[in-house]
Amino acid sequence: MTAKTKSENTVARPSRVGLIGGLGQMGSLFASLLREDGIAVQAAGPSEDSTYGGLVTGCDVVIVTVPIQHTPAVIARIGPHLRPEQLLSDFTSVKAAPVTAMLATTACVIGCHPLFGPMPNPAGQNVVLCPVRPGPWLPWYREFFTRHGMTVSEMSPEAHDEAMAFIQGLTHFINIVFARTLQTRQAELKEILTVCSPVYRVLFSILCRILSGDAELYGQIQISNPSNPPVLREFLDNGEALFSAVSAQDTETVYRLFNEAAAYLGPFRHQAREDSDFLIQRMTQRQDSEQSGEK
Repeated sequence: MTAKTKSENTVARPSRVGLIGGLGQMGSLFASLLREDGIAVQAAGPSEDSTYGGLVTGCDVVIVTVPIQHTPAVIARIGPHLRPEQLLSDFTSVKAAPVTAMLATTACVIGCHPLFGPMPNPAGQNVVLCPVRPGPWLPWYREFFTRHGMTVSEMSPEAHDEAMAFIQGLTHFINIVFARTLQTRQAELKEILTVCSPVYRVLFSILCRILSGDAELYGQIQISNPSNPPVLREFLDNGEALFSAVSAQDTETVYRLFNEAAAYLGPFRHQAREDSDFLIQRMTQRQDSEQSGEK
C-alpha cells in the first residue's frame, strides 16, 4: 500500500494507519479520530505473531501504543518489516528510549506524547511531537491533532523528557508521597476535609485524581524517564534544607527560601493565582450547591 503523496509540497497522507496496542482505551480513542478523517485503521492487541508483520506491511503509518516498559521491544520486533517511506510513531510518555529504538529502523520517525488519558473528546489537550526523522509526514501528523482541537508542541526527545520530569515525574512523586504521609500518619481524612478551605480542596482533588490512576502506568512514568532521578534528588535536597530551617526555627532562612522561590516564578505567579481563584470559585459553588441539596 502506498501513501497518497503531494509531491509538490512533499506532504504525505496515509490511507491506512496501524495501531499496535490499538484495542486499549487510548488506541480506541485515536482509532475513532482517524476514522473520522476517512483513514482506514488496523488495530491489534497482544498477538501470536509478535512481529505484527501483516499490520506493519499493510499500513502507511504505524503507531505503537503499548505500556512504556514494552515499547522498545515491540519496536525492535517490527523493525525488519518497516520500509523507508512509512512513518513510525509511538504514544508513550517518555521519548528518549522509544525514539532511539525507532531510529534503528529504516522508517520515518516522529515520537509522540499525548499529554492526557482516555477521554471522550481530547479537544483542548496538549500533544508533544518529536520529529527526529519526519520525512514528508510531519505536516499531516501535526494537522491531524490540531484539526481535532489539540495543541501541538515540538521538541527534542531529551527536552521532552526533561520537561516531563517536572510536569509528571515530580508532580506525581509529590502527590504519592503526600498520600503515603496521610497513610503513615493515619490522618483522619473526613476531619481534615471538614476544615479544608476551597484552595486546599482543589489540591486534595488533584491528589486523589492522580492516586485514582493505574499504579503500573504511574509507576512506569516514575521509573522509565531517565531525567526523573536528578530532579527528584534535587527536590529531596531542597526539602531537607527547608526541613532543617523549620526544625531549627530559623525564621530568616525560611523567609529567604520562600522569597527566592517566589521571585523565580516571577509574573507567572500572578496569572496562576487568577487561574486558581477561578478553580476555587467553582469548587465553592459546587460545595454550596451540594449543601443546599442536603437541606
